[in-house]
Amino acid sequence: MLLQLNTLQTLVRDDAPDISALHRGLTDLEQRTRSLIAEIRSIDEQLPSADLAGVTLPEALTRLVEETAETLGLASRIAFSGDERPLPAYTENLLYRIAQEALYQVQQHTNARRLRLALSYGRDEVQMSIEDDGVLPASGEEIPMPHFRSEEQNNPGSLHPYSDLRHRLDHLGGSLNVSADVEKGTQVQARIPYVTPAGAQALAPSPITSAANPPGTHIHVLVVDNQAVSRAGLRHLLASYPDLEVVGEAADGLQAVSETLELGPQVVLMDANLPNGQSMEALKQIKQLNLDTRVLLLSAQEREEYLYETLRAGADGYVLKDIAPDELAQAVRAVANGEVLVQPQLAGRLLSRFGRQGRGGYLYEALTTREQEVLQLLARGLRNKEIAARLYVSERTVNFHLANIYHKLNVSGRTEALSKALEQGLIGA
Repeated sequence: MLLQLNTLQTLVRDDAPDISALHRGLTDLEQRTRSLIAEIRSIDEQLPSADLAGVTLPEALTRLVEETAETLGLASRIAFSGDERPLPAYTENLLYRIAQEALYQVQQHTNARRLRLALSYGRDEVQMSIEDDGVLPASGEEIPMPHFRSEEQNNPGSLHPYSDLRHRLDHLGGSLNVSADVEKGTQVQARIPYVTPAGAQALAPSPITSAANPPGTHIHVLVVDNQAVSRAGLRHLLASYPDLEVVGEAADGLQAVSETLELGPQVVLMDANLPNGQSMEALKQIKQLNLDTRVLLLSAQEREEYLYETLRAGADGYVLKDIAPDELAQAVRAVANGEVLVQPQLAGRLLSRFGRQGRGGYLYEALTTREQEVLQLLARGLRNKEIAARLYVSERTVNFHLANIYHKLNVSGRTEALSKALEQGLIGA
């Protein structure tokens, strides 16, 4: 969205802006914004969960476990103990989302046959335990649910899917423990006290660190290029600016990822054309391993398709090698401060790409990840309610995604959407 805003701003500055292109771009932005708002509302802990509307927490958890067990063909057992008592909406939402995540993880475990949930209302706290007898994937690491990607994914020692949830429980004086054993299976245990610690803000979301560089500090840069002369030139150039500091160099994609993990630079300035597609692979790995590091690509070619793909893969900026030294330094600063940067001469190409999508020639990338999932389940013949259960969202959210899919494919219903998706290769025959 920021990328397209920058593109439209560039177009507006033209002496004779293309009004139709502006209209297409604004329409696409509106659609993306509405979709984002709906997604935020469906996962925001500060809002009542649609799945808890009109039902108690035990009822909602029972339904969630039974639907998961039925879908995966597992035997299930549900136990409640203690005197049920009203809990703050935030606490109920948090427990429900932990259950969602734990049950989502069960799908990734091998040889799981049994599933058990226990909810206990104690004297001072509420406790929840979810167990299954499956084992972790071969990688030994849990797979994060799309809604719960954590800011701590750069820490290989943490169970990534639960990091953000654990932070929220810690904030309330509770705890979240996850244990896995080849023989005993996997167990998720959560506890939350009825009375939160003094000063705790129950509704406060987890902190998000700003990418902005504080005044008076250096921006740490990692230079990646397979040519030693180019690396030396970039190091010498950046060293002439007092606020920029080159902390390391890398000659290939593998080394770029390794150095990023070891040195923790704020910006990786990488040649966009490393041999054998290493640039794209390194970009994806860096973004998966360290979300705080920005990647600025430096390219010798104006390839629209590659530019588009790198930005979709998470690149924070894309500039050409004929850029002036001062402009390159400013590009590094802008990217370090969280901006998405594309040179003006490249922005027009992106606008052309957006324009083709706006005229009805939608590509697969026009659909969000969640819309693609909904479309695939639709193609398998699932009804809206079944899709909602499979994705652990409300039926209302599925309806919203379907409306977006119909709009993007320029169709009016399910049958026409499937026909158009098949025609464009979005789904298999």
